[in-house]
Amino acid sequence: MSETPTVVEHTGEIAALLEAMSQPGGVSLAFEEQTAPPVPVLLVDTIDGQQLILDVTAVSSIAGALTAERAFRLTGQADGAMVTTETLVATPLNDVPGRLRFACLYPRRLDVWHRRNDFRAELGSGMSVAVELDTDIPGEAINAELLNLSLGGCLLKLPLAKAVALRHGQALPRFEAVFPNGQRLAARVEIRHVQTDEAWQRALVGCKFAAPTPRFERLVWFLVQEIERESARKAMPGEDDTRPPSALFQAVPAVVEEPVVRRAPPAYATPMARRLSKIADYLNAQLLQLQQGSPIDSALLSRNSDALLSLLEEDREALLFASVCLHREPSLVQHCLAVAIRLADLAQARNAPRELLKALVATGLVHDLGKALLPDSLRDSPKFDDQQRRQLADHVALIQERLRSCRWLAPAVIKSVIGEANERIDGRGYPVGRSGDELSALSRMAMTVDVIDAMGRPRADRAAWSTEDIYRYLLTHGRTFDSQWVQRYIRHFGLHPIGSLAHFSGGARGWVQRLDRHGLPRQVALISPTTQQRVDGEIKALGSIDSLVTAPSPKLLPRQ
Repeated sequence: MSETPTVVEHTGEIAALLEAMSQPGGVSLAFEEQTAPPVPVLLVDTIDGQQLILDVTAVSSIAGALTAERAFRLTGQADGAMVTTETLVATPLNDVPGRLRFACLYPRRLDVWHRRNDFRAELGSGMSVAVELDTDIPGEAINAELLNLSLGGCLLKLPLAKAVALRHGQALPRFEAVFPNGQRLAARVEIRHVQTDEAWQRALVGCKFAAPTPRFERLVWFLVQEIERESARKAMPGEDDTRPPSALFQAVPAVVEEPVVRRAPPAYATPMARRLSKIADYLNAQLLQLQQGSPIDSALLSRNSDALLSLLEEDREALLFASVCLHREPSLVQHCLAVAIRLADLAQARNAPRELLKALVATGLVHDLGKALLPDSLRDSPKFDDQQRRQLADHVALIQERLRSCRWLAPAVIKSVIGEANERIDGRGYPVGRSGDELSALSRMAMTVDVIDAMGRPRADRAAWSTEDIYRYLLTHGRTFDSQWVQRYIRHFGLHPIGSLAHFSGGARGWVQRLDRHGLPRQVALISPTTQQRVDGEIKALGSIDSLVTAPSPKLLPRQ
């Protein structure tokens, strides 16, 4: 073990510790030559300096091993410490009819580990342990990997997109770890911290076990010891060839029972979506960093803005479709990606210089991330009163403050895209209530792109709007939205935008992937009547488009 126990040899101290361990449920027995989990036994009597009397009637399956004089240790808790005996051997007693009782020598010493929740056994290479977390949302289980374990809790590694919704102090109803040999550890946990790894590729989530029982803690202690033993064996290969590997990390043959961790979902539908998901990972990591109090990372924002702009220049239609394929990402990340892409695409069509395009991508990527710094109750509220609306407007200032280190970003672009995308022509927007000529052309473009994407996504207080209804609403509210920019948007992205789910009069349904020069679909990925067919060119054979849906994501597409 990496932590040295206190060795207790004083007879009086030994007697006091054994007395504390003799309470019901206070002792477990683990055999030395095998790594099965400890089993609870009863320490029914201690004869000072002579014998311990054990009752194993409730776990009769171990009686044969005890009769065969297999060596074991007793583990229990006393005075807030974990106590382990030296190696013992038992002999059967037949003194109480109907009971399985054994006697063993009184221990000459006890090893005592004083409770330290911060001591954690690290899982090294080849020691993979799958974990599943249940959230408060039915069906929203999170798959993770165990990194370390202690009496008090554990550290998990999980995808960034799944960690964004987790908060410090959040109680999770179920944590279940499954070791390769099938050994399970289940508990309720509380989130202690959520952060990114050094490479910003995975989230690290610290969990605290909620109200652990003595029996649970003894199981955790056994697992900690086995992890440490296996780590030591792997760290010194060849030094002790007789030392067997821990059974915890030996895979067992497949069983009928379903494993706790569900099969990983397939990769995103298109190659471009898979490339775009790397930028989504950056946004998820940046969200976690913001929640930890860090500013926007200037260098990473610049690098990812360049990457996204390169994807746009490479194949704008593939990128537009990819932006609606990221259905596993948090809604906030999906929205920021979509706004960044459409802002730059719309500006590129108007021959904006590349420096401005990069700034539009960057500000679009982070423009709404301040919402992650607002209270959960506010973000998830289905209805806002005046005070909540004022509080919601704080997200603009929150993200602007975190952008101070990004000196390469033009202040005018930050002001227009982040500061004024939520303003309205009639002065009814936020955060300042600017109106009319106070709003620049760039602000009006950002306002249009932002609101169209936002209206096409479901919220706690409403369902997503259809494309047709969004366009109609904006065009008929010219005092609130800039009609000229709305018309430019419609002309550029079309009445049947890429990424829309089209219902055709012939009965087929499919995702619009590319448009012709007239703004009509020229490539559709069908999901009915077949999920494997892609139609190029002969769209007329499908009939006219009866309706368009923008809210769902292309989950049903085959991988390309």
